[in-house]
Amino acid sequence: MTDKAAAASGSSAMTLLFKPNERILCFHGPLLYEAKVVKTELRDGTDPDAPDPGPHYFVHYKGWKQTWDEWVDESRALKFNDENLARQKALKQAALQASKKKIIVVASKHTPTTPTQQRVDSESELQKS
Repeated sequence: MTDKAAAASGSSAMTLLFKPNERILCFHGPLLYEAKVVKTELRDGTDPDAPDPGPHYFVHYKGWKQTWDEWVDESRALKFNDENLARQKALKQAALQASKKKIIVVASKHTPTTPTQQRVDSESELQKS
C-alpha cells in the first residue's frame, strides 16, 4: 500500500519515519550512503510479491544511476543527522582500513619477482661477499 493508499484507507501514516523527498542515509552492503526517499509503502504482508510487512521506502542513492534505486525496509534507513553522518564516516574508515590490510598481506605474500629483481638481488649478494 502506498502512502496515498494508506491515507485514503484511513491507516495512520504516522508509522512512517521518512517522507517522500526526505534526505536519508541508507545501508547498501556494509556502508551508509546518502539517499532520497522517492516513495513510501506500508506493507501488510499479504502481497506475495512483497511479503515483508511494515514500512518500506523506494530510495535513490545520490550520485548513483537510477538502476540502483531500490525498495528498502526501515532497518536499512537512518535519519540524515550529525550522529548518523559520523557513523557513516566511521564505517567508511573501517572499510578502508580493512581493504588496506588485505592489499598489504596480498602484496607481501604474493609479490612476483621479475628476472630484473632476481638479478639485482644476486648482484647485491655478490657485493656483500
